Amino acid sequence: MEAEALPEGVLVLKLPPKALAVASSVLQAVKDSRVPVTQLLQDTGAVPDAQMNGVLSTKELPLGEQYRKVRKFSGGGGKALYMHNKALIEVVGHELCHQLYAAVQPLDQDVLVNYPLLYVSDNPKSSSDVLVGSADSWSPLHQDLPLYCTSVILVLEGHKEFVLVSDEVAASLRVNITSSTWAQPVAHGGRLYPDLQSLVRATGGSVLSLRCGDMLVMPPRVFHLARNRAPTVSCNFSVCTMDSVPLTLAQTLARIEQSPQDVMHFDRDFARLLEDCTTALLASCCPLKPGGVQALTARRRLPPVQAVLDGGVRLMEWYLILQCIPNGWVQGFWGDVRNRVLAQLQAALPMHAPAGGAAAAGGTAAGALGRIAAGAASVPRPLSGGRAVGAEAPPVAVAAGEAAALEGSPPAGGAGWGGGGPAPDSAAAAPGPRKRARHAAAEAR
Repeated sequence: MEAEALPEGVLVLKLPPKALAVASSVLQAVKDSRVPVTQLLQDTGAVPDAQMNGVLSTKELPLGEQYRKVRKFSGGGGKALYMHNKALIEVVGHELCHQLYAAVQPLDQDVLVNYPLLYVSDNPKSSSDVLVGSADSWSPLHQDLPLYCTSVILVLEGHKEFVLVSDEVAASLRVNITSSTWAQPVAHGGRLYPDLQSLVRATGGSVLSLRCGDMLVMPPRVFHLARNRAPTVSCNFSVCTMDSVPLTLAQTLARIEQSPQDVMHFDRDFARLLEDCTTALLASCCPLKPGGVQALTARRRLPPVQAVLDGGVRLMEWYLILQCIPNGWVQGFWGDVRNRVLAQLQAALPMHAPAGGAAAAGGTAAGALGRIAAGAASVPRPLSGGRAVGAEAPPVAVAAGEAAALEGSPPAGGAGWGGGGPAPDSAAAAPGPRKRARHAAAEAR
């Protein structure tokens, strides 16, 4: 890859030998594939933005045949061959796809690959695909979807050139910047630049050349465009971690509410993803049973209040997000999953065990939560305090001797449980002057 200054958060990596071997197997699977794809004949000259991707005509054919035609395509006449994105898992199969994800570090944290039905091409949540294009084929100015995921582009063969631009510069550019128009003058901010690359480099963007084994990692929402300098096979990935699933779902629901023509496929894999996310979220949040507060207080210890509050907020937000999924979008299997998930969240949220009378009157924290969520069932709620749903709470050190107290077990030495044992005598429990001095010295150190 040619040296280039990179915008913040952008990385260009070279595959290590083990990952490169897996990538070679993926490339061979592409060459041999009989999976049907849509071939695009592109105009490489100046085209209006209304002409999506500069497409002149389309044709259905097997992916392997697309590869062979691209290799033989001579170009000329202002035309190039490209294709619609095709889900990688359909082309190479689950096993090889998982091998690639496991071998490539930016991909090994992605959780969506474990839910294969999320990766079919006609599913809007598909987030890995393969592209085969001739020299001079191009992609317009765009941001990768989903907008909340990290983007990874891997070149398996050929030579692909990327341009990354800031939001400010993107606003002044055309969408369809074809491969042949990169060299034309372009205006921005009252200045005329001799070509696209001059503008990009003068405004803090980057022009990157990627060849076989090169991988580009971009943060969410980076505007970019690309062209193939030679016959090229590449893969695109949108990386989603379990921590980012709540934000992913919340933003998707909000987008669909604003654009009702959008749809979301609720298949069994997606239901399983949400259930697994709930399990992970419950495991990561700091548990605190009612007796734990009293036990720690009795021992002159302060419970990890911030961690408890952060965990409670994350669980509450996730509860509300799940309540916002319209019933009309889901099939019968989702009802049982959602009931089970919501019950787990309700059990984790109350700070005090529900009393019979209070529960009957709906006076428990879980009852209040249910009433809040029921009233919010159709409107996605904004995230609280600027913290992304699913973001890790700040780590809180908890002494080993206090772990049992956090779980609700009585502390050693017979400290009381607020009804389960005698309250400590305040005079006996208070440290003497020498002990207080030692505490002060220890804290000073």
